[in-house]
Amino acid sequence: MARAPEFSQMAQQGLLEGQSPLVVGAVLNTPTAADQFFGGDQGLVSVFDFDYDTIIGFEKSFKSMQFCCLPCCWPMGCLCCYPCFLKQNVEWNARSQHVALTVDGIRYVKDKRKSMCGLSFTDKGRESKTVPYDKITDCDVQEPAGTACCCFIPNVLSSVHVDTASSGAPKEGGGTSHELSLVGLAFPNDFKQAVWAMKRGEVPGHTTVPMGTVSQAPSQAQMHTTLLTEIRDELRALNANLQAKA
Repeated sequence: MARAPEFSQMAQQGLLEGQSPLVVGAVLNTPTAADQFFGGDQGLVSVFDFDYDTIIGFEKSFKSMQFCCLPCCWPMGCLCCYPCFLKQNVEWNARSQHVALTVDGIRYVKDKRKSMCGLSFTDKGRESKTVPYDKITDCDVQEPAGTACCCFIPNVLSSVHVDTASSGAPKEGGGTSHELSLVGLAFPNDFKQAVWAMKRGEVPGHTTVPMGTVSQAPSQAQMHTTLLTEIRDELRALNANLQAKA
Protein backbone atom coordinates (compact mmCIF):
# COMPACT_ATOMS: atom_id res chain seq x y z
CA MET A 1 0.00 0.00 0.00
CA ALA A 2 2.95 2.33 0.45
CA ARG A 3 3.50 2.36 -3.31
CA ALA A 4 0.04 3.85 -3.99
CA PRO A 5 1.05 7.51 -3.51
CA GLU A 6 4.09 7.05 -5.75
CA PHE A 7 1.98 5.42 -8.48
CA SER A 8 -0.62 8.16 -8.23
CA GLN A 9 1.98 10.92 -8.56
CA MET A 10 3.57 9.25 -11.58
CA ALA A 11 0.19 8.89 -13.29
CA GLN A 12 -0.73 12.52 -12.65
CA GLN A 13 2.62 13.73 -13.99
CA GLY A 14 2.35 11.59 -17.12
CA LEU A 15 -1.14 12.81 -17.89
CA LEU A 16 -0.35 16.46 -17.40
CA GLU A 17 2.85 16.27 -19.45
CA GLY A 18 0.88 14.82 -22.36
CA GLN A 19 -1.38 17.83 -22.80
CA SER A 20 -1.15 19.92 -25.98
CA PRO A 21 -0.16 23.53 -25.26
CA LEU A 22 -1.71 26.49 -27.04
CA VAL A 23 0.73 27.59 -29.72
CA VAL A 24 1.07 31.37 -29.98
CA GLY A 25 3.36 33.04 -32.50
CA ALA A 26 3.61 35.35 -35.49
CA VAL A 27 3.08 33.42 -38.73
CA LEU A 28 2.58 36.25 -41.23
CA ASN A 29 4.35 39.31 -42.57
CA THR A 30 1.19 41.09 -43.70
CA PRO A 31 1.37 44.90 -43.51
CA THR A 32 -0.73 46.52 -40.83
CA ALA A 33 -4.28 47.12 -42.12
CA ALA A 34 -5.40 50.65 -42.93
CA ASP A 35 -9.08 49.85 -42.29
CA GLN A 36 -10.13 51.37 -38.94
CA PHE A 37 -13.75 50.22 -39.11
CA PHE A 38 -13.35 47.66 -36.29
CA GLY A 39 -11.37 49.97 -34.03
CA GLY A 40 -12.30 49.44 -30.38
CA ASP A 41 -14.25 46.19 -30.93
CA GLN A 42 -13.79 43.55 -28.24
CA GLY A 43 -12.11 40.30 -29.20
CA LEU A 44 -10.48 41.73 -32.32
CA VAL A 45 -7.43 39.77 -33.49
CA SER A 46 -6.46 41.04 -36.95
CA VAL A 47 -8.00 43.24 -39.68
CA PHE A 48 -7.53 42.65 -43.41
CA ASP A 49 -7.98 45.30 -46.10
CA PHE A 50 -10.00 45.08 -49.27
CA ASP A 51 -8.28 46.54 -52.33
CA TYR A 52 -11.03 49.11 -52.84
CA ASP A 53 -9.42 50.89 -55.79
CA THR A 54 -8.95 47.67 -57.77
CA ILE A 55 -12.48 46.49 -56.92
CA ILE A 56 -14.03 49.79 -57.98
CA GLY A 57 -12.02 49.96 -61.20
CA PHE A 58 -12.95 46.41 -62.18
CA GLU A 59 -16.64 46.70 -61.28
CA LYS A 60 -17.05 50.01 -63.11
CA SER A 61 -15.57 48.56 -66.30
CA PHE A 62 -17.49 45.31 -65.99
CA LYS A 63 -20.91 46.86 -65.35
CA SER A 64 -20.42 49.51 -68.03
CA MET A 65 -19.55 46.79 -70.55
CA GLN A 66 -22.58 44.77 -69.49
CA PHE A 67 -24.86 47.76 -70.03
CA CYS A 68 -23.35 48.49 -73.45
CA CYS A 69 -23.81 44.87 -74.54
CA LEU A 70 -27.54 44.84 -73.69
CA PRO A 71 -29.28 47.37 -75.98
CA CYS A 72 -32.67 46.16 -74.78
CA CYS A 73 -31.87 47.69 -71.37
CA TRP A 74 -30.89 51.10 -72.71
CA PRO A 75 -34.34 52.78 -72.71
CA MET A 76 -35.25 51.74 -69.15
CA GLY A 77 -31.70 52.27 -67.89
CA CYS A 78 -31.49 55.78 -69.31
CA LEU A 79 -34.96 56.58 -67.99
CA CYS A 80 -33.80 55.60 -64.48
CA CYS A 81 -30.46 57.42 -64.95
CA TYR A 82 -28.60 54.14 -64.46
CA PRO A 83 -25.45 55.29 -66.32
CA CYS A 84 -25.30 58.46 -64.20
CA PHE A 85 -25.32 56.58 -60.88
CA LEU A 86 -23.42 53.45 -61.92
CA LYS A 87 -20.01 54.61 -60.71
CA GLN A 88 -21.36 55.93 -57.41
CA ASN A 89 -23.22 52.66 -56.71
CA VAL A 90 -20.11 50.62 -57.38
CA GLU A 91 -18.07 52.75 -55.00
CA TRP A 92 -20.72 52.83 -52.27
CA ASN A 93 -21.02 49.03 -52.36
CA ALA A 94 -17.27 48.34 -52.49
CA ARG A 95 -16.27 50.65 -49.64
CA SER A 96 -18.96 49.27 -47.34
CA GLN A 97 -17.11 45.93 -47.02
CA HIS A 98 -14.93 45.13 -44.01
CA VAL A 99 -13.46 41.87 -42.70
CA ALA A 100 -11.52 40.89 -39.58
CA LEU A 101 -10.50 37.88 -37.54
CA THR A 102 -11.86 37.84 -34.00
CA VAL A 103 -11.55 35.37 -31.15
CA ASP A 104 -14.93 33.97 -32.23
CA GLY A 105 -14.35 33.60 -35.97
CA ILE A 106 -14.23 35.44 -39.29
CA ARG A 107 -16.33 38.59 -39.07
CA TYR A 108 -17.55 40.14 -42.34
CA VAL A 109 -19.55 43.37 -42.38
CA LYS A 110 -21.24 45.38 -45.11
CA ASP A 111 -21.93 48.71 -43.47
CA LYS A 112 -24.96 50.91 -44.07
CA ARG A 113 -24.57 52.43 -47.53
CA LYS A 114 -26.30 54.47 -50.20
CA SER A 115 -27.76 52.81 -53.29
CA MET A 116 -29.58 53.60 -56.52
CA CYS A 117 -30.03 57.39 -56.70
CA GLY A 118 -28.35 58.03 -53.35
CA LEU A 119 -31.40 59.41 -51.55
CA SER A 120 -32.03 58.34 -47.97
CA PHE A 121 -35.07 56.17 -48.75
CA THR A 122 -32.91 53.93 -50.98
CA ASP A 123 -30.23 53.28 -48.33
CA LYS A 124 -29.29 49.68 -47.56
CA GLY A 125 -28.89 48.59 -43.95
CA ARG A 126 -25.86 47.10 -42.28
CA GLU A 127 -25.26 43.37 -42.73
CA SER A 128 -22.81 41.25 -40.74
CA LYS A 129 -21.82 37.62 -40.51
CA THR A 130 -19.47 35.63 -38.28
CA VAL A 131 -18.15 32.20 -39.28
CA PRO A 132 -16.75 30.31 -36.23
CA TYR A 133 -13.36 28.68 -36.71
CA ASP A 134 -14.55 25.28 -35.49
CA LYS A 135 -17.22 25.23 -38.23
CA ILE A 136 -14.78 25.92 -41.08
CA THR A 137 -14.00 22.90 -43.26
CA ASP A 138 -12.17 24.70 -46.07
CA CYS A 139 -10.65 28.10 -46.81
CA ASP A 140 -9.02 28.56 -50.17
CA VAL A 141 -8.03 31.26 -52.65
CA GLN A 142 -9.14 31.47 -56.26
CA GLU A 143 -6.58 33.47 -58.22
CA PRO A 144 -7.76 35.74 -61.07
CA ALA A 145 -7.39 34.49 -64.62
CA GLY A 146 -8.88 35.13 -68.04
CA THR A 147 -11.42 37.83 -68.82
CA ALA A 148 -14.80 38.70 -67.33
CA CYS A 149 -16.78 40.09 -70.25
CA CYS A 150 -16.37 39.64 -74.01
CA CYS A 151 -12.58 39.32 -73.75
CA PHE A 152 -12.33 43.03 -72.91
CA ILE A 153 -12.27 43.13 -69.09
CA PRO A 154 -9.42 41.11 -67.52
CA ASN A 155 -10.12 39.39 -64.22
CA VAL A 156 -7.96 41.08 -61.59
CA LEU A 157 -9.73 40.18 -58.36
CA SER A 158 -8.82 37.21 -56.17
CA SER A 159 -11.56 35.41 -54.25
CA VAL A 160 -11.35 33.72 -50.87
CA HIS A 161 -13.96 31.00 -50.37
CA VAL A 162 -14.78 29.81 -46.86
CA ASP A 163 -16.80 26.61 -46.52
CA THR A 164 -18.53 24.82 -43.67
CA ALA A 165 -20.24 21.45 -43.48
CA SER A 166 -23.54 23.06 -44.54
CA SER A 167 -22.12 24.78 -47.64
CA GLY A 168 -20.87 23.40 -50.94
CA ALA A 169 -24.27 22.65 -52.48
CA PRO A 170 -24.65 23.38 -56.23
CA LYS A 171 -26.33 26.65 -57.14
CA GLU A 172 -29.32 26.75 -59.44
CA GLY A 173 -27.49 28.87 -62.01
CA GLY A 174 -24.33 26.77 -61.79
CA GLY A 175 -21.31 26.87 -59.54
CA THR A 176 -20.99 26.02 -55.86
CA SER A 177 -22.38 27.84 -52.85
CA HIS A 178 -19.96 28.97 -50.16
CA GLU A 179 -20.51 29.97 -46.55
CA LEU A 180 -18.55 33.18 -47.21
CA SER A 181 -16.89 34.60 -50.33
CA LEU A 182 -14.54 37.56 -50.10
CA VAL A 183 -13.68 39.15 -53.44
CA GLY A 184 -10.88 41.67 -53.79
CA LEU A 185 -8.85 41.26 -50.59
CA ALA A 186 -5.50 43.01 -50.75
CA PHE A 187 -3.68 39.97 -49.27
CA PRO A 188 -5.88 36.91 -49.90
CA ASN A 189 -3.21 34.27 -49.27
CA ASP A 190 -2.17 35.88 -45.99
CA PHE A 191 -5.82 35.92 -44.94
CA LYS A 192 -6.10 32.21 -45.73
CA GLN A 193 -2.99 31.42 -43.67
CA ALA A 194 -4.30 33.50 -40.77
CA VAL A 195 -7.65 31.66 -40.78
CA TRP A 196 -5.94 28.27 -40.63
CA ALA A 197 -3.60 29.55 -37.92
CA MET A 198 -6.55 30.66 -35.77
CA LYS A 199 -8.26 27.32 -36.35
CA ARG A 200 -5.11 25.57 -35.07
CA GLY A 201 -5.03 27.84 -32.02
CA GLU A 202 -2.17 30.04 -33.18
CA VAL A 203 -2.15 33.83 -33.39
CA PRO A 204 -1.35 35.57 -36.69
CA GLY A 205 1.09 38.48 -36.89
CA HIS A 206 -0.01 42.10 -36.41
CA THR A 207 -2.70 41.18 -33.91
CA THR A 208 -4.65 43.97 -32.27
CA VAL A 209 -5.69 42.05 -29.16
CA PRO A 210 -3.54 41.13 -26.12
CA MET A 211 -2.15 37.60 -26.15
CA GLY A 212 -3.96 36.77 -22.93
CA THR A 213 -7.32 37.56 -24.52
CA VAL A 214 -6.67 35.35 -27.50
CA SER A 215 -5.55 32.45 -25.34
CA GLN A 216 -8.95 32.50 -23.65
CA ALA A 217 -10.71 31.63 -26.89
CA PRO A 218 -12.15 28.09 -26.94
CA SER A 219 -9.55 25.60 -28.19
CA GLN A 220 -8.91 21.88 -28.23
CA ALA A 221 -5.87 22.37 -25.99
CA GLN A 222 -7.94 24.02 -23.28
CA MET A 223 -10.52 21.24 -23.45
CA HIS A 224 -7.69 18.73 -22.92
CA THR A 225 -6.39 20.75 -19.99
CA THR A 226 -9.80 20.74 -18.28
CA LEU A 227 -10.19 16.99 -18.77
CA LEU A 228 -6.73 16.22 -17.46
CA THR A 229 -7.29 18.43 -14.43
CA GLU A 230 -10.45 16.46 -13.61
CA ILE A 231 -8.56 13.16 -13.95
CA ARG A 232 -5.81 14.49 -11.67
CA ASP A 233 -8.37 15.45 -9.03
CA GLU A 234 -9.92 11.97 -9.22
CA LEU A 235 -6.51 10.37 -8.73
CA ARG A 236 -5.84 12.57 -5.72
CA ALA A 237 -9.18 11.54 -4.20
CA LEU A 238 -8.38 7.87 -4.87
CA ASN A 239 -4.96 8.31 -3.27
CA ALA A 240 -6.52 9.88 -0.20
CA ASN A 241 -8.98 6.98 0.16
CA LEU A 242 -6.19 4.43 -0.12
CA GLN A 243 -4.12 6.20 2.54
CA ALA A 244 -7.16 6.36 4.83
CA LYS A 245 -7.76 2.62 4.52
CA ALA A 246 -4.08 1.87 5.12
